[in-house]
Amino acid sequence: MTMLLEKEDLIALNRTGENLKSVLRHLVHEFPQAAQTIAGMSNWLEFNRSNCQRILNAINKSKDGKQVLCDLPGIAGLQEFLTQVSKQSLETQFMLEARSAVAAFDSQLKKYARSHAELKRLLSHKSSITIDKNQLSAQEKREQHYVASKQLIGSSIDTLFSCYVLKESDQNKEFLQEVAMISKQNIVRSKAAPPFVQFYTRPNPDGFTTPEKITAESRIELGRFHIGVVDEYSSEGLLSAYASYSPSNSGIVFNDLPGVKSFDATFLFCNPDELANPLEHESKCSSTSISIKNPTKKLVMLVFLEKKLDMRSTVNVGCYSGNQKVEEGNLRSDDMWTERLAEFPELKVLHPDSPGAQVNGTMAIGEMSDYLFSFANLDKKNFSCYLLEVAYPIWSSTYRIYFEHSL
Repeated sequence: MTMLLEKEDLIALNRTGENLKSVLRHLVHEFPQAAQTIAGMSNWLEFNRSNCQRILNAINKSKDGKQVLCDLPGIAGLQEFLTQVSKQSLETQFMLEARSAVAAFDSQLKKYARSHAELKRLLSHKSSITIDKNQLSAQEKREQHYVASKQLIGSSIDTLFSCYVLKESDQNKEFLQEVAMISKQNIVRSKAAPPFVQFYTRPNPDGFTTPEKITAESRIELGRFHIGVVDEYSSEGLLSAYASYSPSNSGIVFNDLPGVKSFDATFLFCNPDELANPLEHESKCSSTSISIKNPTKKLVMLVFLEKKLDMRSTVNVGCYSGNQKVEEGNLRSDDMWTERLAEFPELKVLHPDSPGAQVNGTMAIGEMSDYLFSFANLDKKNFSCYLLEVAYPIWSSTYRIYFEHSL
């Protein structure tokens, strides 16, 4: 009878695979350029061509750590690979890390299976997860976290809607043009709550005094950084409540709105020169993210990616601890594996005009995304649409969508 894997086992195996992928990718990156292909690696190392293909597939095409473990050769093949690599003049640290990662894989393999083939069968078995009926579901755990954190900091948000439009910049092909709307609905704050702050990643230009008032008639100024309060989707008086700008952490601070129990706040951003264009840059990876700065009941995230970028990309999504900013231009999803939580949000691909991209609960997300496209003078039909929904997103975490591009 085949052993069933617990969810915790799958998480441990997934992290083992992610570690292997990261370590082997850095090792292979040290090879001569000609040795980073199947035939080139086989010739340079005098190593089995089929195993070269499996290693390259694992580090370049796998979607998660479990697939890495399935794609890679077995322990004997990996050990032979490292033996051949050790004959070349490469930095010792890369070899030490690779040997350690393979040893960890060997230990996990012996723990869960009698052979690599059996482990692959376990990982590919769709019903291999056993469920403890007395254990809380992932959503129930997140809900408890939401309730506790809401009581702890004294504020909450019913719905956080973030919408991003990413396209190649018309002004400078080295960058992507990013236009974004962040809408927070039914914000409730106690008197003891920290100030209401909207954070963002780009420093404000010299001379910044106050966010703009954005209306349906507002339009983008190409090459200029915009940050503004969207009048139609914000409570009356929000812009007047603007208090200050915090340059140390790029945030605009607002006073409490007098006489209201809850309020809505919607912001629009335009970044013309912050995101590297993966079609021009060595990184070949782009991403967008939302950080959960306040306890939130529901996250709805729409990402519109220009089709000429999307047609050459594969997509990864993850939930990461903390709110750290990634270093632009040195970005790959597998580099962040140490920060990824055991949370696997589902990413949906939608037609921009489909019902799922029009209404979510009581929020008219289609209307709001149309508003953003009108501001940017862009046509939705030229973009692919991705939707991420999470009930009770984890407070003080970041939900990030990666696009790995190939030319």
